[in-house]
Amino acid sequence: MALIYVINSPVLTGYGLWRFEGPLAESAARELLAGGFVSALGHAGAARFLSARLGLGIPVNRVRVELQPGDRALVLRLLERLPENRALSAAEMEELPFELGLLTRLE
Repeated sequence: MALIYVINSPVLTGYGLWRFEGPLAESAARELLAGGFVSALGHAGAARFLSARLGLGIPVNRVRVELQPGDRALVLRLLERLPENRALSAAEMEELPFELGLLTRLE
């Protein structure tokens, strides 16, 4: 069964063929996650920010994921580099430009 993850960067977790689409509207992201998902957001600020934006409870879950063929991930993609060694709060993240994307491992 294919899984849907929530991650905070468009990282390729293994060798294979990938597709990265976007930006996604917040309504499309909510629909994508409606059937269940695995959070891999390791920072509380990112989890709170995305939870508030999507109206969903997205927990902090600092785990390593490896997408398998057919798996997808909703990606919180910040459009600016963060200061080195600094985790931002949800309020600070509201000030940054971002996009939501969909990463799919095809094979």
